[in-house]
Amino acid sequence: MKLSDIGPGLLLAATGIGVGDMVSSTIAGAEYGLTLVWALAAGVVLKFAITEGAARWQLGTGTTLIQGWRDHLPRAAIFAFFIYFIVWSYFVSSALVTASAMVPAAIIPSVPLPVWGVIHAVGAFVMVWFGRYERFLAIVKWFIGLKFGAIIASALLIVLWSGADWSGAGARAPFSTAYTLSLIGGVGGTVTLLSYGYWMREAGWSGAERMASARNDLTLSFTLVFVFCISMIFLATQINWTGQILDEGPRLCLLLADRIGQEIGPIGRGVFLLGFWGAAFSSVLGVYHGVPFLFDDMLHLWRRQPAGGQRGKPYRAWAAYLALAAISSLVIRRPVWLVFAYTVVGSMFFPFVISTLLWLNNKHNVRATRNGVLVNVVLSAALVLYAFLAFEAF
Repeated sequence: MKLSDIGPGLLLAATGIGVGDMVSSTIAGAEYGLTLVWALAAGVVLKFAITEGAARWQLGTGTTLIQGWRDHLPRAAIFAFFIYFIVWSYFVSSALVTASAMVPAAIIPSVPLPVWGVIHAVGAFVMVWFGRYERFLAIVKWFIGLKFGAIIASALLIVLWSGADWSGAGARAPFSTAYTLSLIGGVGGTVTLLSYGYWMREAGWSGAERMASARNDLTLSFTLVFVFCISMIFLATQINWTGQILDEGPRLCLLLADRIGQEIGPIGRGVFLLGFWGAAFSSVLGVYHGVPFLFDDMLHLWRRQPAGGQRGKPYRAWAAYLALAAISSLVIRRPVWLVFAYTVVGSMFFPFVISTLLWLNNKHNVRATRNGVLVNVVLSAALVLYAFLAFEAF
């Protein structure tokens, strides 16, 4: 793998490995031990196939996936996705900023969590406003090193302190099809996967000859996702859990930090909290940097203007919306109707994307970058999976 083949995938890994992955991996380890590692691997493969398919469309046709939707789908489909996009953006920014604020709020409780949340939202917005691709990539590389180093160090500290305890490798809870499928579907990001194409363009990648670079880059990205999540699962198996943990949400990671502190002392707790904060805030940065490209692109295409996805006024306006959404949620505590709308509409996102990739890359892409048999099999399996998840959500 060449160094020139690495870049956009690091941004994707920084964005996709966030609080949701930490929580779901912790629950998987605490409730099911190492028995769901196969589900984690399946989720990584499926997300790779989806992102690789979107990259292949862009490199083969020279247009973004959203532009492909505009050219080959009814106009109503773009409008429906935009409605989802508004709700998703509000929810994900609110959740990530709140999670990022939990760590400093736990260390310095005299400063209220909303204040820490505002600091994180404004800080991320300022960094994105002034951060061009190369500068921003350098910052994200530091955060990737921080969160990976901290989480892996936490696991090593536990092993070195008391030795690996394999008694928690088995499941303590009955097998759950719904949770297993949720783990497969949740690892590695959702809408943020679509940001990869815009980061490729920022890196100057274009043309079918760059397909090998994209595959190498994505292989590294999702390998990082797998290593991070399996480290979290292992950490959770080394802790003695009592009581119900499924409803703790992001606070589960603070609980895990406390349990680590009980096992190996305050240094271990501090190292893990640093990794948790790095994972949460790097996701905030990635979302604030990558997601506004989608808004700019959709706005240009809706107006029948040349393709967007640039760092113009609409881009900065959506970055501001993300920051204001997070700040407002700290005040109004995310109304129930918004969470409900996000859950319902979100269940339809991946079936929609996978269906369009199967259609566009088989029928409208150039021959050199059309889907192969293996890709079609994986995407079809993913479509069945997410259709089931959508059914379960209703």
